[in-house]
Amino acid sequence: GVRLNSAEEPAGSETVRTLGSVRGRALTAEKRQARRFWEAVGAEAPVTAKAPKTPRLGAGIDRLWLDAKVRASLERSVPQIGAPEAWSAGYDGTGVTVAVLDTGIDDTHPDLAGRITGARNFTDSPTTRDAFGHGTHVASTVAGTGAASQGSRKGVAPGAKLLIGKVLGDDGIGSLSSVLDGMEWAASSGADVVNMSLGSDTAGDGTDPLSLGLDELTETTGTLFVASAGNSGPGEYTVGTPGAADKALTVGAVDGEERL
Repeated sequence: GVRLNSAEEPAGSETVRTLGSVRGRALTAEKRQARRFWEAVGAEAPVTAKAPKTPRLGAGIDRLWLDAKVRASLERSVPQIGAPEAWSAGYDGTGVTVAVLDTGIDDTHPDLAGRITGARNFTDSPTTRDAFGHGTHVASTVAGTGAASQGSRKGVAPGAKLLIGKVLGDDGIGSLSSVLDGMEWAASSGADVVNMSLGSDTAGDGTDPLSLGLDELTETTGTLFVASAGNSGPGEYTVGTPGAADKALTVGAVDGEERL
């Protein structure tokens, strides 16, 4: 992906997505066009003597990122976090819309009947149907009614409505741009909360496109983005993207004894 100051994409490339939250685009280039593309975005000579070792990108490009792979992150569960006590106090998610950005949805699942108000596919997979299973699991954890278990296994907010953004394909993998596209859609579609149990394998520092987009969307729409801290990284307490964003509500995992 690139942040462009120009109206035209670099030579040898085509725009796949326009990503307003980072003022950028996701581009694709055929292998045979790779040399032409890299020549178009190649560094130009510095314009001042003050920064002789600081090249700037050509073709009107401010920043350039690889459209890295993003994978599903696992999560669990309900009683340990005190959800039943919240229900007893009258807080069950009624009146709240939660967007789940994940691998899609099995909209025939009894726990999700009447919960889904909209769905959109941002992947190369043919439909929003969940062939991987993770998205349905997460959506049920968020707002499942417990119908399939006679009410014994409800989600955290069984009164909430769901928007489903399929940003990870049938193999459980998506791209930074597909996730960011889904984030923009969810925020513009009226989601109060956006759940993203996903992330990249690379530790984030808040300057990646997902984190920047999350911060911008939170600032401009007031949407709360909930992101997983991640299940991988170079060391303990590593936080991946988009959980590294300043304005994300980032969630980590604990064991049955509440230990990280």
